[in-house]
Amino acid sequence: MFRNLLVYFFLIILVCGSFDALKAQDFDCTVTLNTDALAPDSKDKVKDLKQQLEDYINKNKFYENALFNETNRPGADAYKIKSNIQITFKGVGGIDQYTAQVLILSQRIIDREDKRQNPKYTVLFKYIDERCSFSYNRALQFIKNEFRFDPLLSFFDYYIYLMLGFDQDSFFPKDHPMNRSIYFQKALDICNKPMSDRTGWTETGGGSKPSRIQMVQELMNPRFDDFRNAFYEYHWMGLDSLGLTRNAYAYIYNAIEKMTKVRKKEVKTFNIDYFLETKAQEIADAFLNYGDKGIYDKLSLLDPAHQRVYEEGKKRAR
Repeated sequence: MFRNLLVYFFLIILVCGSFDALKAQDFDCTVTLNTDALAPDSKDKVKDLKQQLEDYINKNKFYENALFNETNRPGADAYKIKSNIQITFKGVGGIDQYTAQVLILSQRIIDREDKRQNPKYTVLFKYIDERCSFSYNRALQFIKNEFRFDPLLSFFDYYIYLMLGFDQDSFFPKDHPMNRSIYFQKALDICNKPMSDRTGWTETGGGSKPSRIQMVQELMNPRFDDFRNAFYEYHWMGLDSLGLTRNAYAYIYNAIEKMTKVRKKEVKTFNIDYFLETKAQEIADAFLNYGDKGIYDKLSLLDPAHQRVYEEGKKRAR
């Protein structure tokens, strides 16, 4: 029996050690502030926000599964989600009340054999939220609390969980036991919390951009399952496998084809639109060594909005 336990323990170590991708749920976040629109006294009042927010995101644990990013394992830092948040203040609405536009960008390492010596990253999520309003003063305690709504911290919690959800979708299919949409669900839960001003959350406030609840409801809608599974295929089966197998090209192309089929069936496809806008150049670059320039004509048919990107890729392809 003791021998069997030793064998079982060894297998656990072997399995956990081999799945480096399980260590993806931690942040390396950089925050930048653009205070050009603020008066000098207001600029001084918000100058500590950068460090406070970086500490909040980088030092708190937002993931659920303890297998994710066991930081005591060698190489775990390579799988941290690299995030950039740019807060552009638009004005002051009252004492310690601010309005801002916020750029959220997350990327992860491309999981190839040479990632230690030659790390390359892929953007998983990029979005500009133009409807952020919150109260802030430098004495504010940045304490993680999932049970109450805070106009500032809940806003960033929402995007933290979106970034985690996209990161998880890039490693596991939607219905995989290591996925189960737990982070997208957490983002949706924030949208449904009691709040005094729902502009940007469930109310769009005008304009063409979706509300926050619309973005995450789309991701949780079974009609968009093909998009989420294609997101996994594009990254794990395609991008991470380039140079290892010729099949990686097929997975990338098939993923784009699957997404565009969903796009044709649905009236609005916010996340697919943002994906293609963010990824068009990366897609074009991925096929530079494919050996058949005709692939760019096919990509142009799938994604005509970025035809110029694919035409330029065709010129550079070898």
